[in-house]
Amino acid sequence: MKRPAVITIRATQSVGDESETTELVTEGYFGWQEGLAFLTYQETVVTGFEGDTTTLRIEGEQKATLLRFGDSRTRLIVEPGRRHHCHYDTGAGILELEIVGRTIQNQLTAEGGAVELVYHIDCTHTLLAVNRVRISVRLRDPSFSPE
Repeated sequence: MKRPAVITIRATQSVGDESETTELVTEGYFGWQEGLAFLTYQETVVTGFEGDTTTLRIEGEQKATLLRFGDSRTRLIVEPGRRHHCHYDTGAGILELEIVGRTIQNQLTAEGGAVELVYHIDCTHTLLAVNRVRISVRLRDPSFSPE
């Protein structure tokens, strides 16, 4: 069952000695089924993917899959200790990247919580960046109505 939620995404990208952190707080939906967590939200102007829908599926601490649909289509898999190829649609073109999963720390439950993903972004086996993404989910009051 999908439930309305406030989703906070805090991402830090490190390249060499420099780091940049961005944060997005958005309305979305959270679902929980047999230990699997699902988050869905609409992208905004802030992310550069306005109008697209992003879904994140968290499978414990084993695997996280991000799917983005709309004008920009992306499938990104983070799995600790594994390298996955990713076609990342920037809206201006498609980048062929490799995602090397480092860790997934999952404290999500049926009532929300948080998950942190750490992964490397490589291109032709050359490190481009290290990403640390913390996603917090707070369920909305059941009586909440956006109208």
